[in-house]
Amino acid sequence: MQFMILFSRQGKLRLQKWYISYSEKEKKKILRDLTTIVLSRKPKMCSFIEWKDLKVVYRRHVHSGFIINVFSYASLYFCAAVEPQDNELLTLEIIHRYVELLDKYFGSVCELDIIFHFEKAYYVLDEFMLGGEVQETGKESALNDIDMQDLIQEEECKTKEEQADISVVDVSGF
Repeated sequence: MQFMILFSRQGKLRLQKWYISYSEKEKKKILRDLTTIVLSRKPKMCSFIEWKDLKVVYRRHVHSGFIINVFSYASLYFCAAVEPQDNELLTLEIIHRYVELLDKYFGSVCELDIIFHFEKAYYVLDEFMLGGEVQETGKESALNDIDMQDLIQEEECKTKEEQADISVVDVSGF
């Protein structure tokens, strides 16, 4: 996988992960082109697009139920670019697995979860994929690792708060 992007129905970018080096100018052009192309497609159209020298696989996700044979979860488009020889169906499954992980982590993920907790969405993606390749296929294993990281982060925050409380000196008595 070369990159994965998530964007809303209005074309607003919600998450981007680049596994291949592109300049900022190239990234902006890719984002503009793909959001325009994907958003203009009808729901019954195929989820695979041959674009430049890549294959783009996307899924539209809306928070409730199904929409015409397209899995739907969070009013977002999940879009991944892969090499032409890569398997499109496997890429769809990768997207679906990522959505499942987000769903389990956030408890029915919605666009606002991605907006306000984008660092968690990136962390879930990083726990699932590394360098554009799936590193953890088991949902439970990935979620356990994510939960462990959350616990470590909470402990670090508590430690920092305790240290800040200790370092506060009352100078009012002087």
